[in-house]
Formats: sequence, structure tokens, C-alpha cells
Amino acid sequence: MIGKKVIDTKPITISEAKEILMKKVEEKVDENNEIDGHQFTYEQNLTIDYVNKFALLDADDAKELRTKLEEYLTPVQAVKVVDLMPEDLDDLRLIFAKERGTFETDALKNILDLLDQYR
Repeated sequence: MIGKKVIDTKPITISEAKEILMKKVEEKVDENNEIDGHQFTYEQNLTIDYVNKFALLDADDAKELRTKLEEYLTPVQAVKVVDLMPEDLDDLRLIFAKERGTFETDALKNILDLLDQYR
């Protein structure tokens, strides 16, 4: 990592990460016309398994939902909500339990209504 530095960071959902990783997997398949166990490191294979198990939406829906949620939340909070897809007010409040400030019940209900559109 000598000579490399982070220029910019942006929070993304698990679904968006899955899309990025699957493009890399397809590139590896295209190069060798086969997938063997030695193309990716152990950590990369674990990450690919993780995103395959826990991505709840496809990447386009996740991006769209995230941008709609950013009307009510910060980008980091919106990503958390999209990744977890809480089903009721209690679950949603648990996500924000350590956050400063309070959220109005009406705003939380609007967030849940948005989430219900994407289930």
C-alpha cells in the first residue's frame, strides 16, 4: 500500500457492494474462462459470500431507496436503514439508539412507508 492514499469515501449499501464485486467476479471468469479457488484471496471469497447472503435488494432499488431516505436521514444512516430493512418502529428506533438527537414518529413512519414500497 505504499504510495496509495484514500482520496474520497462514500457509504454504499451491501447491494451496491454486491454489484461491484460481481463485476469483478465476471472479469475473472472472462480472463480465464473458469473459476478456480485461487483467483481470489480468502478475505475476498468471504466478502463475496457475505454480500450474496445479506443483500436484500438489487443495486438499482437500493440506490433509489437510499436517495429517497436521504430526505429524512444522513447518507450513512440511510445506508444502515437500507441494509437492515427494519419492519417496525421499534426496529427502526434501535438502529438510531446511539445517534444524537431524536427522530419524530411521523418521520419514522414515513421511512417505514418508503421501506414497505421496496419489500
